[in-house]
Amino acid sequence: MTESSAQRPPMSVPPAQVGVVVIGRNEGQHLMRALASVGPQAGATVYADSESTDDSVALAREHHPSVEVVQLRAADYPLSPSRGRNEGYAALRRMLPDVRYVQFLDGDCELHPGWLQHAVDYLEANPKVAVVAGRLRERQRDRNVYHRLADMEWDQPPGEVNDMGGIMMVRMSAWDQVGGQNPDIPAAEEREFCWRVIEAGYKVMRSAADMAEHDIDMASLAEWWTRSVRSGHAYAQGYWVHRDRWHLRHVLSLLTYGAALPGAAVGGAPLTLGLSLSLLTAYPRLWKKIERERLERGDAPDDARLFAVAGVAGKVAGAMGVVRFFTRTLAAGRGGRR
Repeated sequence: MTESSAQRPPMSVPPAQVGVVVIGRNEGQHLMRALASVGPQAGATVYADSESTDDSVALAREHHPSVEVVQLRAADYPLSPSRGRNEGYAALRRMLPDVRYVQFLDGDCELHPGWLQHAVDYLEANPKVAVVAGRLRERQRDRNVYHRLADMEWDQPPGEVNDMGGIMMVRMSAWDQVGGQNPDIPAAEEREFCWRVIEAGYKVMRSAADMAEHDIDMASLAEWWTRSVRSGHAYAQGYWVHRDRWHLRHVLSLLTYGAALPGAAVGGAPLTLGLSLSLLTAYPRLWKKIERERLERGDAPDDARLFAVAGVAGKVAGAMGVVRFFTRTLAAGRGGRR
């Protein structure tokens, strides 16, 4: 992913107007690849570290002395990716007072050599666009089913969207206008940020250009399940913040397939002499719908079937996340509303 400065095309704006904020926790060598991928096209790079217990901070300072390291402390405020981006951006503004565009990057990712140029050119040509992201690819796609699922998840159609991952370039005037990201939201904080950007009158766009490689480094069902539970939690919190139909539709889908249908089918079996078990036929239909959608997008049959299995199973995990939000976060009065 590295490329010499001689091979990189000149930026359409001065480096002093382009910065990079990298966030991470215990990324180790992943972080070294992330920082090395930035290159000279950015005027400055900030690494915001969330109390790593490995040697991430020491490695960053030793091998990338020009990178500003910001060390976050949980004692000051709860740690979250959005807090890392906010504080990293604040440090970047001190280093580059004239910064106009900032690329946010997670510590387990590497930028594609041509991405900064592409993203800056796109934002320069489209003043109503505040956020742009490209194709994120999984580094070791064929390592296991979890890496294959991640790569398929990253493969989203280009065009105008209302949701984005954490790897993105942002127009700083828009970031300042909406107040950055909400540090009280622990997951899918990027989606909540994008919604506020859109409400402010900007567009959020996804490009087909290669943006970065990601390393999910996942090897167990337990890790995948935990991530799916967090996704459900994020949809619930998104609805609580915005009270909109889009989040509500996802929340209801998770609760329907992940809780209501199996509960009614199994719980009602004694009273209906087993007839309620016919409700479970909704799952093969859902599986087939997801498989068909992925095939239409060009996935190989094996990939489409895998994604469908994960989509159905993820409903149960997601429902657990929804319930967890409303029973724990909301009950404690920490709904993340701004």
